[in-house]
Amino acid sequence: MGMRLTADLPLKVGDTTVMAAPTRKPPSLRADFSWMLVGNAFYASAQFATLMLLAKLLRPEMVGQYALGLAVVYPVMMFANLQLRAVITSDIRKQTPFGFYLGLRLLTTSLGLAIVFIITQLLAYNRELTTVVLMVGLAYGVETISDVYYARLQLHDRMAEISKSMIARASISIFALSLATYITRSLPWGISSIALARLTILFSYDIRRRTHGLDGQATGLSGGEELAPRFSLKMQRKLAWLSLPLGIVVLLNCLNASIPNFFINHALGDRDVGIFAALGFMVSVGNMTVVSLGQSAFTRLAASYATGDLGAFASLIGKLVVFGAAIGAGGIVVSKLAGREILTILFHPEYAQQADLLPWMMAAGGALFMAQFLGFAMTAANFYNSQVALNIVANLSLFAGCYWLVERQGLLGAIYAMLIAAAVQLIGSISILARGMRTQSRLCIERIQTV
Repeated sequence: MGMRLTADLPLKVGDTTVMAAPTRKPPSLRADFSWMLVGNAFYASAQFATLMLLAKLLRPEMVGQYALGLAVVYPVMMFANLQLRAVITSDIRKQTPFGFYLGLRLLTTSLGLAIVFIITQLLAYNRELTTVVLMVGLAYGVETISDVYYARLQLHDRMAEISKSMIARASISIFALSLATYITRSLPWGISSIALARLTILFSYDIRRRTHGLDGQATGLSGGEELAPRFSLKMQRKLAWLSLPLGIVVLLNCLNASIPNFFINHALGDRDVGIFAALGFMVSVGNMTVVSLGQSAFTRLAASYATGDLGAFASLIGKLVVFGAAIGAGGIVVSKLAGREILTILFHPEYAQQADLLPWMMAAGGALFMAQFLGFAMTAANFYNSQVALNIVANLSLFAGCYWLVERQGLLGAIYAMLIAAAVQLIGSISILARGMRTQSRLCIERIQTV
């Protein structure tokens, strides 16, 4: 990665002379992006491989149980996460000790699992289905704990360590799932093996030397003091209140992904829902790239905004937005030239009959990619409440668009509705950031004049 270390310098601590920890040159944005792209690619591949393995080794109804488990667990746990990772990585001055964040994540994850169990009882699931849903929740809960340690590494520009953990977790999880499911032909045992694999990576990699002292860098605290969970009603209530808008944002995003499917299913049926999901495959590939780059750039965005370097902040946003537009434009070109062949190879010739819709899907994806990058920037600048209002407006526009267009124009109408909602989010994000940067610039000028 091109690490450069300074010479070790002696420091006087009490009566003891110690050597100062070497300073570490942060990796470039290109290096961070490369690592995160590989990590996210492994993670996404593992998600696909999980579904594929279950379909090959188990009966279809068991695969349906797994899908139902995801449908119950995902919205609950995503909201319970409160996007603490974004809050931690935007805390550039490290004003809140890490232990309080870890304590809050443990509390909210436990609460999320309790809510998942209550949902299974309210829906009167049988014992087998309840077990499957809870195992899915436990596996995801372990992942959320790793996510907090990822945030600490991201704050120190250690994206390579995050990516290595994601690769190891994905690889071992798939191996454990394959072995357990093949031997037992049992879905609960298969999902339990995923939870066990994730626990193994959590304790053997995520919480060890790489996060204790950040590979030898001085942190001002011993590893045990820094990484142990800390609990304070006042502090955790403050953090929860601060993070609540981001939890609402991610919940709204979950709903955003479900709204078109609801209208398509109501107006056209299950078959068209499947075709719509296949058309969205290329958007998912582009989204993986957007998330990887957004995570890599997040700490730089937060630091430049917090220090008042609005020129660097705006410049990086501009590059990200242009990159998002380029991904969308590239997707449109590829869809025009080879969309029919891609859908035939990946899915079935039946899906290729709707290849004419693919360029429109990528156009909506391009607008969404640009809006997502602006969303990273808004979170880095701590514009939490504004994002809640914006996402509500975007969801309402998507709902209205689907209501008016799906019945009249079918799948193309759903794509038009997505494009409208993405445009609303893009324009609203630009407005929020422009207003916030003007305010920040005025405050910086006032501080300079005061000095």
